[in-house]
Amino acid sequence: MDFLENMKQNNQFPIIFIGSGITQRYFSNAPTWDKLLQMLWGEIDTTKTYFARYKELQNEFGKDTFKIYTTLADELEMIFDDQFLDGKIKLENLTPEKAHNNQISPFKTKIAAIFSTLIQRKKNADELKAFKAMLAKSRLIVTTNYDDFIEKQLNNAIKIRIGNQGLFESAGDLNELYKIHGSVKDPNSIMITSADYEKMKRTSAIVNAKILSLLTESPILFIGYSLTDKNIQSLLSDLAENMPYPIEKAAKRIGVVQYEQGQPEIVETMRNTDYGVHYTQLSTDNFAAVYSAVSKIDQGFSPLEISKYKNAFKQILDIKGQSGELKQVLTSFVNLEDLPHELKKKNLVVALGDERYLYKFPDYVDYIKAYFLEENPIPREVAIKFIISMPAQSPLPISKYLKQDMDLSGNARKKLNKRLSKFATLADIQEKVSVAKKTEGKLRGYSGKSAVEIFKMKDDIKATAKLAFFIKHIKEIDAEALVNYLLKNEGDNFLKETNTRKLFMAYSLLTEKIFDKV
Repeated sequence: MDFLENMKQNNQFPIIFIGSGITQRYFSNAPTWDKLLQMLWGEIDTTKTYFARYKELQNEFGKDTFKIYTTLADELEMIFDDQFLDGKIKLENLTPEKAHNNQISPFKTKIAAIFSTLIQRKKNADELKAFKAMLAKSRLIVTTNYDDFIEKQLNNAIKIRIGNQGLFESAGDLNELYKIHGSVKDPNSIMITSADYEKMKRTSAIVNAKILSLLTESPILFIGYSLTDKNIQSLLSDLAENMPYPIEKAAKRIGVVQYEQGQPEIVETMRNTDYGVHYTQLSTDNFAAVYSAVSKIDQGFSPLEISKYKNAFKQILDIKGQSGELKQVLTSFVNLEDLPHELKKKNLVVALGDERYLYKFPDYVDYIKAYFLEENPIPREVAIKFIISMPAQSPLPISKYLKQDMDLSGNARKKLNKRLSKFATLADIQEKVSVAKKTEGKLRGYSGKSAVEIFKMKDDIKATAKLAFFIKHIKEIDAEALVNYLLKNEGDNFLKETNTRKLFMAYSLLTEKIFDKV
């Protein structure tokens, strides 16, 4: 596996191109270009069948299916829009008047509706989990798909750029999704006609230049594409003209996943295009193995996390720099010209804050230890930032950091109150943990022993099962002693276990004031 192995060894986040093959793999009714045009042809009132018109264009353009499809789309758009405005075609949530006043394309609105109602296949759960893990390790994602499947996999925690949107904006080149053919969220952005592709020609050079500039830092992986795709051909042609690498090295930088039904292994083969680009073809039906290989790239932080820090630094430099208020914060006894070499040898701390605090932003374990043990207290401002960064429904004690007269921004207050509105009661938490009757009976048999003693006993009952029992009976045990014992003696992984988190939350609900809102 030269391509995938090379990617892991270099530990570089890849640029991932995702094509329609992925949508068709995971959705049962995802249409091909041909099927989409057939569906749309069935919507219009015409005497000629789709197949008859296709044959006429085939006689005119030969095997150029791209020209055939874009011409069909041109004709469909004109007829569809005319018949919609004439009341012969109906669309949900769009009237002829609204389409006219807001310059909304009825034809593209129909396409958006088709791709907004795709039915996901019930199988492939493990593969989709691996797919999501791969996406999280992508430096940049480029797709020609209209649907919102990719961003949903990432819980919309990615910067989305539609069409040529953002091409002339300052960009971080991390954690970005380029939907170069448009999105169902903006029907007018959908690219399907010859006029759309002509517009794309003017911006594709910019996209290609962006990709090419990143090639030295990031390999490129194509998934769900055919190399006959015009956009891919355009990109690869530009790469051929500007490729800074010899043939073998180039092939290790560009990978194309080729679907081969029933092939459980990943067969890598060096290929060449007609326009001089060498690449590695990864033939397989085992997409999960490809996804898993990419997800093993580990730089300590994901592109999402890096982009957050990068954006924070950029804001500091932009805002403070423009006003001439940057302080001299980078000082070192080493020559700055030697900094890259020095960074490899030294631990580095980068602090974001103000003159009052120098702190490490906590993770869950840091937070929960500070919350209950108070050995390394976290400033309230830091604690609040951590709290609102966590999912609203996660069991997280927060009451000790709250007070009614807190000085909060409107967004922070809104997020805190959302969390408070989702707070479970102690009874809710107790109801959601289960203890087997046999386990319940055996643990009750340890009467006279403390919760800590029961937890430490070497028996056949799992530690998490004991925690479930303690949650159920938290009013009957010395919960404070148990919480302190766990925090001081158990490892980080155990403290992150679901039942451990629920125990800490149950103890908080039992002993602390509960806020309705702040």
